[in-house]
Amino acid sequence: MVTRLDRFKKEMEPAKELYSNELKDFAGNYNFLGEMTLEEMPDIDTQDYIFCFEKLNGTGEDILDKTLKELYIHMKEFSKINGIDKFSRNAVISYKE
Repeated sequence: MVTRLDRFKKEMEPAKELYSNELKDFAGNYNFLGEMTLEEMPDIDTQDYIFCFEKLNGTGEDILDKTLKELYIHMKEFSKINGIDKFSRNAVISYKE
């Protein structure tokens, strides 16, 4: 039996790949962001995608928060242009403590 969550995940797979690649490329502009990992948090019929970056070089919270805002703004525009708004609504960008 295919669940709504299974259908959602299958529908989001191409958008996840497109979003992931763009986020990784764009984040490469910031030398204090390390490796990106993706956690998938399933719900009943949707799933959240949490993109989490390592913070390097002891970067301060204020710089990281400003950078996350820049990443969100860029990815929101990218998602809109590329027709993956639905995926973007379920994506979270964060950093590891």
